Amino acid sequence: MPGFSMPRTTLLVLCGAPGSGKSTFASHHFRESMIVSADRCRYLVSDYETNMGASREAFKLFYYTIERRLSLGRMTVADSTAITRRARGKLLKIGKKYGFNTVLLIFNIPVELCLARNEERERQVIHPVISRMQKALRQTLKVAHNEGFDSVHILTGEDLGDPSFSIETRRHEVSLPGPFDIIGDIHGCFEELVMLLTALGYRRRFNYYIHPEGRKAVFLGDLTDRGPRCVDSFWLVNSMVDSGNALYVPGNHCRKLYRFLIGKNVRMAHGLEKTVSELKKLSDSEREYFKDEFTRLYGEAPPYLILDRGKLIVTHGGIKEDMIGKVNERVRSFCLFGDTTGETTEDGLPVRRDWAREYKGKALVVYGHTPVAKAEFINNTINIDRGCVLGGKLTVLRYPEREIVQVPALAAYYERAGFSREAFDAGESERDPFEHLSI
Repeated sequence: MPGFSMPRTTLLVLCGAPGSGKSTFASHHFRESMIVSADRCRYLVSDYETNMGASREAFKLFYYTIERRLSLGRMTVADSTAITRRARGKLLKIGKKYGFNTVLLIFNIPVELCLARNEERERQVIHPVISRMQKALRQTLKVAHNEGFDSVHILTGEDLGDPSFSIETRRHEVSLPGPFDIIGDIHGCFEELVMLLTALGYRRRFNYYIHPEGRKAVFLGDLTDRGPRCVDSFWLVNSMVDSGNALYVPGNHCRKLYRFLIGKNVRMAHGLEKTVSELKKLSDSEREYFKDEFTRLYGEAPPYLILDRGKLIVTHGGIKEDMIGKVNERVRSFCLFGDTTGETTEDGLPVRRDWAREYKGKALVVYGHTPVAKAEFINNTINIDRGCVLGGKLTVLRYPEREIVQVPALAAYYERAGFSREAFDAGESERDPFEHLSI
């Protein structure tokens, strides 16, 4: 099938003469909100797309809007002619500033076809301008591959007419290099989460937390269940993701709550009952809003994330080396539940294989899911679930520093066989973020 794929953090720059089909192509392959159009910006600032005298102000809005979208981590399509190297260079610089993957898509359409399409448009461009731009486009084709874009694709008239042509978004791949603060299973431990974010230097703004140095939090799922403030924990994570200050992958408890919210028959156990109890205390409108937002966050989340150009993988339950880059039901299940055997222990817990002992990948894999007494690196993997809800600690791995920071649970909110607070307190060697704070 003709086409190409790109990470979800991509700035796609369209390049072509008027009449080459850029805007039609963009509207066919992308949501309207993703497309930032120079013509549309000219209309917004002056009431008329044809008002070329307003181009200066229009392009201020054009670049500003693109920057604001990228600051929130949103894929963006820059729809302008981008014929000159200077224009492409400015967009390339913006993309690199925010750590985005940059793709140049050149519309190499015959001038005759551009002129014919131009005649059919309500807003027409004079023929000499189109001819001049087509001449400049030929030069662009010679130099574009050397301008610094991560990839360059060239579309022909045949491609535009091919109904099978597609652009795939790799939602599990985020090109951002960091720095990241990867946070283990929260399980409704809202106060500990706020304590941890504060210790890491995040500051409250409106209803979320932001780091003054541009660090992003990465949440490894299991936001709710078992702890005392499940709803508040979700809202904080959700607002940080929506504001561009965090990334999220789902956990098995997230999946279970999602299934409950959409009306599936799920067992009210293993902590879900605590979340449901909180939801019952909300008004009908608040409960419906929670449902809408939680199902949206869960539904849009990939099972794992590839970060820093493939150097870092984050997931809830783990991932094998040969799964990285793939998304199918087997991968989704592994990322949510780990490497389960299908058997259960005497306590009713699933038996899991220690997949990390066999991992030989070059990418660092950070995961949670199974509480451990100590977060330690094993074969370039690390489990950072230190069982905060069980009375352990809420833990973060700072990347690229590979530094562990954690806060102790204020209480043991949930009992689980085989785990004790004493076990979590044993063998401590990580830095205590509160040694210099008065809390």
